[in-house]
Amino acid sequence: MAPTETYEQRVAATRKRFIQGMPERLQAVADALRETDGADPRETKARKVHRMLHDLAGNAAMLEYAEIEDRLRKGLRVAEDADESSAPLSTDDIRIIETALADARSVAEKI
Repeated sequence: MAPTETYEQRVAATRKRFIQGMPERLQAVADALRETDGADPRETKARKVHRMLHDLAGNAAMLEYAEIEDRLRKGLRVAEDADESSAPLSTDDIRIIETALADARSVAEKI
């Protein structure tokens, strides 16, 4: 951090890094959707996707990217419901999450 850098400049730099990192982070969620559940029952695919989407949506909210947050929360709700009920993600759940990821990506590309 430069000594003369203001708080607003630091926030702007953080927001920029978030947007620049979106493609990689969205791809990581998409990759997790294609994984099979492992041997650890505490780390199901639903739980992993839930956690990843929760992190992304929370960061988007904190950085005031409301439109990205809204798109991600559509997928987050589905993953959260599956995780909380210990149910596997259905084909419809995966489709909804993939759509949310694509929508969030589209919004981020316009920023």
